Amino acid sequence: MAVSIAVPSSYAQSPNDFGYKMMPEKLVEGTEGILQVYGLTNNIPIPNMIDDLIVVSSDQEIVKILELSTNQETAITSVKLKAVDAGTANIALAAPGFASEEFSITVYGIKQGEQRLLVKTVPDTFTINGPTKGYFSVELADIDSNPTLAKQDTVISISASNSEIVSLFQDSITINEGEYFAIGEFVVNKPGEVSLYAESQNTESGNSKIKVMGISGDEDDEKVEDNFRIQLYVIPEKISNFATSSTFAIVQLQGPDGSPIKATETIPVSLNIDYDKPIFNDRRTTEISTVNSLVIPPGSTTGYAKLSVQAGIEETYSVSISAEDYLVSDSVQFQTVLTPDVDEPLTKLKTIPMLASGSEQLIGVLYPADKNGVSLINLKTVESEINSSDRDILAISDDRMDKGSGAKLIYGKLGTTKPDRLEITIFGEEKETVFPTIYGPERTELDLVSEPLVSKIMPKTNFPMIVYLTNEDKASWYFPDTSNVVMGPNELVKTTVQTISEGQSVALLSSQSIKEGKTSLEFEANEFTTTLDLNVGAAKPSKIELAYPDHLLSGMKNTLSLQIVDNEGNPIFANKDTEFRIAANDNSIEMPQTVTIKKGQHNAFFDIIPKQAVKTEISILASDFPLSRFDLNTVETTPSLIISTVNSITAGESFDLVLDAKILDSPLSNVKVNWDIQGAEIQKISEVTDGSGKIKVTLIAEETDSISVQATTTEFDQISVSKEIAILKQGQTLQSVSEDSESYFESNLGFILIPGVVIGSGILLRKRSLLEPLAERFPVIESALDRIDEIFERLEISERMESIKEKIPIIKDR
Repeated sequence: MAVSIAVPSSYAQSPNDFGYKMMPEKLVEGTEGILQVYGLTNNIPIPNMIDDLIVVSSDQEIVKILELSTNQETAITSVKLKAVDAGTANIALAAPGFASEEFSITVYGIKQGEQRLLVKTVPDTFTINGPTKGYFSVELADIDSNPTLAKQDTVISISASNSEIVSLFQDSITINEGEYFAIGEFVVNKPGEVSLYAESQNTESGNSKIKVMGISGDEDDEKVEDNFRIQLYVIPEKISNFATSSTFAIVQLQGPDGSPIKATETIPVSLNIDYDKPIFNDRRTTEISTVNSLVIPPGSTTGYAKLSVQAGIEETYSVSISAEDYLVSDSVQFQTVLTPDVDEPLTKLKTIPMLASGSEQLIGVLYPADKNGVSLINLKTVESEINSSDRDILAISDDRMDKGSGAKLIYGKLGTTKPDRLEITIFGEEKETVFPTIYGPERTELDLVSEPLVSKIMPKTNFPMIVYLTNEDKASWYFPDTSNVVMGPNELVKTTVQTISEGQSVALLSSQSIKEGKTSLEFEANEFTTTLDLNVGAAKPSKIELAYPDHLLSGMKNTLSLQIVDNEGNPIFANKDTEFRIAANDNSIEMPQTVTIKKGQHNAFFDIIPKQAVKTEISILASDFPLSRFDLNTVETTPSLIISTVNSITAGESFDLVLDAKILDSPLSNVKVNWDIQGAEIQKISEVTDGSGKIKVTLIAEETDSISVQATTTEFDQISVSKEIAILKQGQTLQSVSEDSESYFESNLGFILIPGVVIGSGILLRKRSLLEPLAERFPVIESALDRIDEIFERLEISERMESIKEKIPIIKDR
């Protein structure tokens, strides 16, 4: 009689890994998707059931878990997800026997209809000393900023976040039916940063920022005016007391570096005149005729007041200024001096800092003077001549001094760039040369910029193009010369030639997009050139993506997802039923010939069944789409079935038989098995493997010669395993093994014999004497007996089973 004993396993198994695949790979808000979850062995999916799977979303407002279902054939758990809103959520997976996993899923926004307003401002960076005019556009677009034609006249409300910084000429514009944009103008007023907003009902609002810098290199802080100061000049500083003479108090708004700054609002400046040596209860102020305040008007850098002193007074005066919220310079002195008459006075010009901004401005004071520089009164009309070395940089407007006049304010028209050197020559009684200080960008620091006024351009439509100059701070600046703005020949875009005058800042070109595509546009205006890379065409489905597992299992159904996306990889809904043809480079995969994505959908699912463990290239084709190729890798995962039990049993005895189902050395659970057992009474049996991939069968040997056991599973191309068990009569011993036994031992090592026991997946058979005939016939068994006898002599009984398990692979290999 043979007695069977189960050997318990004392080894903890390493947790399995999750495999997962999102179908489709890119979810769109408002749609559903499938997350496939399966077990991995050696990074290859195995058809092993995942019990008690837990799936959790970190944000149910973005991705919601709907339900879980498991395919009994493939053991793949399909998790139905709802993409609620655009965004990113983390998905966590956990199950007994598996290492937990967490990954993110991104939900894309919908790409249909008038859902968004795009606002663009050109130029968007200004300096307070430069141009003030700009353009803006408002464009209808879908959620991914692709232009959309208006289905009806659409009124758009326009506003600025700070109207003191930027002024609009209108509070609304209309995008006409069949158009996709409208344009307007704005002007900048003062330093700061502002947003231009566009709003319309049932449409996401849009905005664009406009930056106005106070001075060169300033970061457009609205408090930048705190750095401005008001500089006082008194010219001339000495005047004759022969007659009522005059001088000028000139104030100029300046930056920290002394550069003139255009006032953004009226700046009142208080003027105070004191004697250099004041006396108590001084009444001499009546000697001076002037105002007690002056102003710097908006858009100008200067303000002035005329100071007239009565004849015959010889005195020194101190002039000071004050202004609310501004720093001011120190006081300045001037004198009235006794001088004799001069028939042929000299002509003097004293200048103040100038700004190369293309405008006429106060540049200084012209006055007749004696050889000591004291300002006089002309006894006759003086036809002085004042010449600028570069009239494009500075042109003097009036240099005539009439009889009886004294000091005179001189104005000049400045160019828009700072010269390397400029001379002003005064031709009078004596020739005199003055070198003025001019602030502004140099011509070589100017760059030509071109860009479309709209954010996205539709093909076969008219659209505005903007061309302008920028200074070294990338802020809008003036054109220094009258120029023809010309675009080079181009197949995708046509535009008109635009003439822009000296001192203007923006050229608005009427352009037309001929067809879709990417191109480079070349522009020139005199010596200035620029290149613009332009993309013409709204995004549309232009690429095919396929979601599939890294490894497919041969003979098993696999679900794939076909999806259409735009050039940027964003999912797009089909605007019509689109049929995709599918072909493989061999016959190793059973799959449909066509897959259709329905109108209003962005993906479609389909099933394939790989037949062979090979790499297969499949091609997907459709009208208006480029050819797409994908490599599918199929692995052979034929499972192994092993029966472990005794080789012989006495009739009437009960014994156990264990079936192991494995795939890639991993237990295969939930496998259906058909049994064919002859010669034994079945006490206990199962037709499905458990979580360890096993089925335990209990049998009672009948009064016959042998027991025949055959196990077959139809899930994997009808794989079978069989076992013959000899039935011993009372007093009978094991006979010599037949000739075909040797081949059986060499080819099917589902059980192993050792001294004192027969081990087959944990089944022990007592009586060492039964092994003696086998040891004589098979050297492998004899060698194993000798080696294990030595081990048993040295090890405790608790250690013997460990040694046995270590020797099993050695015996198998031999």
